[in-house]
Amino acid sequence: MSPDARVEELRKRFREAVEHLGKGDPVQAAEKLYKVAENAVKILSEINRIPECEKARQEGTWWTKLLDRAAKRLRDTYGEELLNAWTTAYKFHQKGFHEEQLTVEDIMEEIYKIEDLLKIVEKEAKKSMQS
Repeated sequence: MSPDARVEELRKRFREAVEHLGKGDPVQAAEKLYKVAENAVKILSEINRIPECEKARQEGTWWTKLLDRAAKRLRDTYGEELLNAWTTAYKFHQKGFHEEQLTVEDIMEEIYKIEDLLKIVEKEAKKSMQS
């Protein structure tokens, strides 16, 4: 899948999450937002050719600890907001999806972090396609 198509898929998932929030379904919204962040970290890892990306290729999968390491490494390039977005997304995944403890309001308070991460990926994917 092309970088452009992958970014469009992230946009679609983000819109779906917002729709779930509008319908009062924080559980599905939380998981969609986590998936946006998870795939954003993967895309940025590929663009930046960080070691965690190669490890995922070798093992044939990404696992949570590897994604966490990638997000920490990517913080050096994109700043603290990237790591904050990843941490928030993981919280959405655990407390919002698995434990069903987050409300629509809880998610709305922090959804901007995932949206900011999406903007970083959009910008970086566009740059990588031009080079």
